Amino acid sequence: MSPYLVSLLLVMIALTQTTLSPRLALLGVQPNLMLLTVLSWSLLRRGTDGMLWAFGGGLLIDMLSGAPLGTSCLPLLLVSFFSGLGEVTVFRTSLSVPLLVSFAGSLLHDSVFLTILYLMGWSVDWPTSLWRLILPAAGLNTAFMPLVYVLLRWLHQCTKERELAW
Repeated sequence: MSPYLVSLLLVMIALTQTTLSPRLALLGVQPNLMLLTVLSWSLLRRGTDGMLWAFGGGLLIDMLSGAPLGTSCLPLLLVSFFSGLGEVTVFRTSLSVPLLVSFAGSLLHDSVFLTILYLMGWSVDWPTSLWRLILPAAGLNTAFMPLVYVLLRWLHQCTKERELAW
């Protein structure tokens, strides 16, 4: 896939997440579109492709948010690495694997994000964060995953390299 197209797509996702995503908030949490995009792409393509998207997308989110630079990038890289290990090959048409990965990936992403903020000296109330932020966000991200995954599966089909056949 063209690096220019990837860059444009990541910029559009980052802008959508910072401008439109707050309007989709439910119970005080909003969907993390960049996380869902990175998870989906890591499942559909090799883990290295997803990690490149995680790095670029994380930097874009950090530049557009008030969080310190790198705070979003590291959790995205981590979840991309782990979800890339389970690259979907057999069950690409099934949504069960992406749903499970989105829930687990959201839990890991938000936990690592808050840990980084805590290590940087920010105050984090862990019990409240777990019940009012991490778990609801994981549920909301899981609810949005089918839409993101289906769109990226279509993009994957349009841009995948043709396999050699005899």
